[in-house]
Amino acid sequence: MGQKKKVKLEDIAQRLDVSIVTVSNALKGKKGVSDEMRDKIVQTAQEMGYQNTAREKKNCSSYIIGVAVAEKYVKEFPSFYMDIYQRIAKEAVKKGHLTVLEVVTPEKENLEKPFESFLEKKTAGLILIGELRKEYIQAIRRNYDIPVVCVDYYDIYEDLDCIVTDGFGGMTLMTELLLEEGYRDLMFVGTPTATKNITDRYLGYCKALEKAGITDAQERVLPDRDFQNGDYHIHIDLPEKLPEAFVCNCDKTAGILIEKLLKQGVRVPEDVSIVGFDNYKAQLAGDRKLTTFENDERAIAQISMNTLLRRIESGHRAQGVRIVGGRIVEGNTVKKRRQ
Repeated sequence: MGQKKKVKLEDIAQRLDVSIVTVSNALKGKKGVSDEMRDKIVQTAQEMGYQNTAREKKNCSSYIIGVAVAEKYVKEFPSFYMDIYQRIAKEAVKKGHLTVLEVVTPEKENLEKPFESFLEKKTAGLILIGELRKEYIQAIRRNYDIPVVCVDYYDIYEDLDCIVTDGFGGMTLMTELLLEEGYRDLMFVGTPTATKNITDRYLGYCKALEKAGITDAQERVLPDRDFQNGDYHIHIDLPEKLPEAFVCNCDKTAGILIEKLLKQGVRVPEDVSIVGFDNYKAQLAGDRKLTTFENDERAIAQISMNTLLRRIESGHRAQGVRIVGGRIVEGNTVKKRRQ
């Protein structure tokens, strides 16, 4: 069988009917290309098997990076974790590598059948996005002797690197924002035992209350999800007595809560104030814009890919947990009380 023809920039440009300069800028992460076109170019480059020639000239290897995310996190769109994956894929292509995504079904995550090897044997490293069942991660560790980086999940494993969002610190800031406006009657919306991320955000909420000398609101928790058969759905039952403000563990929950309140004639923020977390495409009625905390997705993707490549190429041990910060994004779902 003859050698497969090497894919060039002009091949990608012809496929998409764009200029070679546009393709080059997109793959190098340069400005001047829309996000939609950049995504299309990166996806086409991966499908066509494009390899970074500059990397080849340096006699560096081009790696296949396996990426896994649980099906329960990507069943509904938009999906925060799919955005993270797309950013990781862009980082990989910029560095001359390819990613292959596997969406882990509940059956596979629960190990209902014997563990199946991830994708293909040439995988040089793995990135696991979001919290997966401990049994599945342990199966990964038993069956692979390659570097593994977890994104937005952490545990005590010494052989894994973990790149996580600042759930504790970010939610502390969001709660303090309400406290500084004079709110004292608060309620956390989320199921703290559902995931480590929600646990961290709940603890950040409690920390802010503790610093303010408030103890009763720490136990005021409104659950928002129930995991069954490896899946979950968000469901909220409003309390009989509404608090002055809700602190939501994520923007999706905040959006569902706001919709429920509006259907009962409760105004946001005139009657009840609400903050979220993630700054992720919450669909709100009217001209509402959620006050929330934004994670630095680009930094998360860059650090995750750089960490994995460093371990692949150097053989260094895992360095543990790295927290990536974010920022408050002020919207109009918090009624201002300060004069």
